[in-house]
Amino acid sequence: MQAQATLPIAPVTRRVYRPRGVNDLQTLFKKHFQRIVEQYESKYAAIYGRFRIDRITEVVEKFILCGDYSQGVARIQCTNPECKFEYFRPFSCKTFYFCPSCSQKRTLLFSEYMRDHLLLSLPHRQFVFTVPRILRPYFRHNRRLFSDVSRLIFAIIQRFYNKAAHTSIMTGMVLAYQF
Repeated sequence: MQAQATLPIAPVTRRVYRPRGVNDLQTLFKKHFQRIVEQYESKYAAIYGRFRIDRITEVVEKFILCGDYSQGVARIQCTNPECKFEYFRPFSCKTFYFCPSCSQKRTLLFSEYMRDHLLLSLPHRQFVFTVPRILRPYFRHNRRLFSDVSRLIFAIIQRFYNKAAHTSIMTGMVLAYQF
């Protein structure tokens, strides 16, 4: 009988968390966002809506403080009894579609949730629909149009699958809009 060769075990290295600091986008907003707020009424309110500046300001203020240790931290410790390595992680802003890192994290968590808990182990398809450029201003000012278009798209695809299968089948859909 031959002796099995053992693979060398990689040495355990301790990684030290290096805070990302303030990124360039945060610096840009810190320096120039107040000017946008001052000019919003005269330049942008007619296009984007008169009362949106309050929500925009709230999101930008959260984003500027994202990753700031002075705003609070979480203490993270390894659960391995031999390691017990620990570090501090600053709280994030959780602003979806604005902060690049927080938005990416939420997108990944949502897709993992759908894969693990929501979707069945069946084939899935991805469809991409584009709203013609000339219609986009209507969608910008009337968000309810998205629900109408969503219902229409769902009905078309469901009808297609029912005709292809020659029977009524259960169809599910997850819709996401990007601007």
